[in-house]
Amino acid sequence: MLGRSAHWEVPRRVVVYYLLFCTIVLGWLLASAVIVSQASMRHNHEAAFLSYLGRAAAETTISYLETEGTDLQKLVERFAREQSLLYCAVVSPEGNYVAHTVRQRVGKPKTEPTGQHLRWGTVDAVRCRTGTNVFREYRTPLEAGGRTVGTLLMGVREVGWWSALRLTAEHAPLALAGPGLFVLVGAVVLSRVVRPMAAIDAQLRDAAIAPTLADTRLQTVKYRTPSALGWNRLIRHFEEESQGGSLDHRLNQALQSLRRDKVDEVLNSLADGVAVTDAEGRVTFANQALEAILASDAAAGSLVGAAMEDRLGLPAQSPALRQFLDPALHQRLVVQEISWEREGVQQTLRLARSPIRSTGQNHPGGFVWSVRDVTQQRLAEKMRNQFLDSATHELRTPLANIRAYAETLSLSDLIEVERQKEFCNTINMEATRLSRFIDDLLSVSSMEMGALSLTRQDVDLERLFREVVSKVKPQMDQKRISFHCVLPEKFPAMPADKDKLTVALVNLLGNAAKYTPDGGRVGLKVKVIDRRLFVDVEDTGVGISEDELPRVFDKFFRSADPQVREQTGSGLGLTLAQEVIRLHGGELIVESQLGVGSKFTAMVPLD
Repeated sequence: MLGRSAHWEVPRRVVVYYLLFCTIVLGWLLASAVIVSQASMRHNHEAAFLSYLGRAAAETTISYLETEGTDLQKLVERFAREQSLLYCAVVSPEGNYVAHTVRQRVGKPKTEPTGQHLRWGTVDAVRCRTGTNVFREYRTPLEAGGRTVGTLLMGVREVGWWSALRLTAEHAPLALAGPGLFVLVGAVVLSRVVRPMAAIDAQLRDAAIAPTLADTRLQTVKYRTPSALGWNRLIRHFEEESQGGSLDHRLNQALQSLRRDKVDEVLNSLADGVAVTDAEGRVTFANQALEAILASDAAAGSLVGAAMEDRLGLPAQSPALRQFLDPALHQRLVVQEISWEREGVQQTLRLARSPIRSTGQNHPGGFVWSVRDVTQQRLAEKMRNQFLDSATHELRTPLANIRAYAETLSLSDLIEVERQKEFCNTINMEATRLSRFIDDLLSVSSMEMGALSLTRQDVDLERLFREVVSKVKPQMDQKRISFHCVLPEKFPAMPADKDKLTVALVNLLGNAAKYTPDGGRVGLKVKVIDRRLFVDVEDTGVGISEDELPRVFDKFFRSADPQVREQTGSGLGLTLAQEVIRLHGGELIVESQLGVGSKFTAMVPLD
């Protein structure tokens, strides 16, 4: 039975659905704007209030010392008026109210509110709820002469949803006017576009409710759209062939012929393995991709007749095998990932089994299997997760240091000038560290897109190597590493990209210093042979194991050795160094022995 909406014309149905979804989208955007406004207002209010709290604490401390607390009551009342506070108070070190906007509480013990505790440097806050009202009690110590003389309290209402909604409502008409106009224009255009389909739909609707197709008069339509032209052509063909047999019968014959001729060819062209099994689990068809994945000899038809579970080689007690054999799951899609070892190489396969149901039957008449090799994806995910862990550490540590030193400088006025300079130098070093890490990420991103290029010009190699040595020498000195540098007496001219070549050499020497224990040795040896520049970087560090050596230049790769893991790093330095050497027409090779050390050799042609 046709639904009520089927009696609507196609343009009307399409426009109604279009307007419905557009309304949902606009409502979603409006709700998102309210959420963003509320978060922005709360953040701005919090930042402004913390700044005010710091100034108020300083003023309260001065008043406390100069007047011995006699003017504190006037002071807290002024603070409450200026910031529209719920209350403001000063608490003595013994825990009693010295001053309070509610004067009846002066001299009484302080009451401790309950709620979520927050902290910004020396400022504490408690987020409390009383009924439907939410407020925060901010606390900051009053310090003078190295001792705490009291605590300043301020109660502030939190920015609520109503304020954010009111702010959004002020700008919503202007923001929604443009999208609303385009929605209406789109509805008109869409109605005109689907109008030819309305004529075709009306005839098909009549054909659907007619007792027989012969009782329906199908006619051509007067439109020039591709769908209308296709409909008209089909009607003319139907009229011409009506004397030669049933159109339905001829279409069924054509489809069956196409299926017989093309299905095997199509399935064998797929990159994923596909198999069909009967109700007993025996393979009745397997495409070439599945033969290549599972069959030992990869011969055509070698899987036909075999049990799919047996050819997968799953252990009897494996969870995946239990899922495939569970009768309760025979009517459902089952997806599992298994580890598969082939010729000594560990692979990961993704298996999907879907039931085939015969017409009019509820039980499956067989199964369709899909097998995909996802080994590379899982390795990429593992390396990505390792990179994210490393990148998080690389970003979090300097940001935490910058924030800590910046808060100390902003909240304290009693720091000596030399200490202030030391804090500023630390902030500058951590910012430089962040900048260097981001530069590596951008360089690798350019390398992946093929946009990493060289700007060649004649380079003074002697000056280049001395700059490289000067950049890594502090790192060597910090770990008391013996750094031995051997340079030729005379360098030939060489066209190169000085900046990128310097980055590559600094990365090689920096890695050598990073993974060499305190008191170890690092050597830099430069020589020119047959118009080729050879740069050897050798260290007595932790070394690289034989199985990890082929992957040392992979992006984001870091060794599993605990001595390497305890050092910070992104796994990008060697990747970038190898790419820079390659762009210069050279190559970078590595020799290493675990526990002994490593030797990286960069060869770059001088021409």
